[in-house]
This record gives sequence, structure tokens and C-alpha cells, in this order.
Amino acid sequence: MFGTAAKARQVAHDFDAIVSNASGHAPGVHQSEGIVSGTRIATEMGWRPVEGIVAGDRVMTFDHGPRPVVAVKRMQFWLGSNTCPRHLQPLAVPVGALGNATAMLLLPEQTVLVESDMAEAVFGDPFALIPAAALEGYRGIDRITPHQKVEVVVLEFERDEVIYANGTGMIHCSSVDAGSLNAMIAPTPAMYEALPLEMARSIVAEMIDEDMMDQSYAYAAE
Repeated sequence: MFGTAAKARQVAHDFDAIVSNASGHAPGVHQSEGIVSGTRIATEMGWRPVEGIVAGDRVMTFDHGPRPVVAVKRMQFWLGSNTCPRHLQPLAVPVGALGNATAMLLLPEQTVLVESDMAEAVFGDPFALIPAAALEGYRGIDRITPHQKVEVVVLEFERDEVIYANGTGMIHCSSVDAGSLNAMIAPTPAMYEALPLEMARSIVAEMIDEDMMDQSYAYAAE
């Protein structure tokens, strides 16, 4: 696509600087990540709400087929009192924006897998793992202010996995050992590495441009 190669070169040129300056996260579950209650997850037994999944259930994964959930964590993300700070506000994802068959909510630090021409040009892989916060503005995805309690479920597997949510939306889940002392002392290479937020925003900006160009082609063909 016209312009992608030049943008990819610029992103690749800045990549090391972005990575070196990106602020790291402490191991474990963060305040604004996890899967919002009500999200439907593909399991070996069909689509099920995430809050109904328990350890031992087999969930369909992007790379490894059905895999058992090792641990489930539940928490309250928002209790519905006071005003939710903007950086914590969840993102409302309209139907179809990420291949999702129904509308869904994503927490800003929850990482999702997207497909992008720029990702392929820069990394040689069309799929990129990005924080959901970077998707703001893409296909109508926008932040919302929660006015009631928001419950969150974290699914953990033996190793990092990407699972299907509300259709073909793809959500990353960490391994059960991600925040353990052993993982900090002797880390193993991550199968999925999330891009820093600024680089993720560059990827999404290109995805928006791709959509606009596709719409222009469709309009010209009419």
C-alpha cells in the first residue's frame, strides 16, 4: 500500500529509542488490564462468558489450539463511585471493529493482537501485540466513563496465549508464572511481546489510513 514502506522505515528507525524509553510494568496483574466480565470466550465447549470460566476449562488459543486454563483471578476494576480517571477508562469496541461479533469493552492496558501492513513491513509478521489504549479512534473505538461496577477476570495459562473474544477479537493472556520470583530471576523468552504505546499508536494510525484508502477505492469503483 502506498506510503506504508516509508512509514515503516521511520518506525523501524525510531524503534530502539522507543523501546529504551518505554516505562516498564511491574510483574503481575495491572490495574487496567484483564478481561471485562460479560466478554464471551471461545472454549472447547463453545462460547462462554469469561466470568464462567474456571481453572481446568479448555480455551481455544490462536497458536496452540485448545489449552487448559491454569488459574483464574477476579477483581473489581471500578466500583462506580467518583469519576474514573481518563487513563483508566475502558474502551468501547463497536461490532466488527476488531472482528468482534458483538460490542465489547477493553481495558486500556489489556493487550490485543491486530493485523497490520506496517507490522509486516517492520517486523516481518503481519500480527502485532498492542495495548488496547492505542486503538482509540480506530473504527469508532472510544473511551467511556463507567457509571457502575466493572468486574474483571484474568485467565492464566501454562504459557502466554492469545484467545478469541466475542468472535475473532484476539486477547493476550499471560502465563501463570509471569509474575513469579522464578520468572524474574530466570526469565524465558516471551512468545508474545507487546509493542510500546507510542509504536502501537503508529501501527494503529497506519491501520486507520488503510481503512480510509480502502473506502476511497470502494467509492471510486461505484
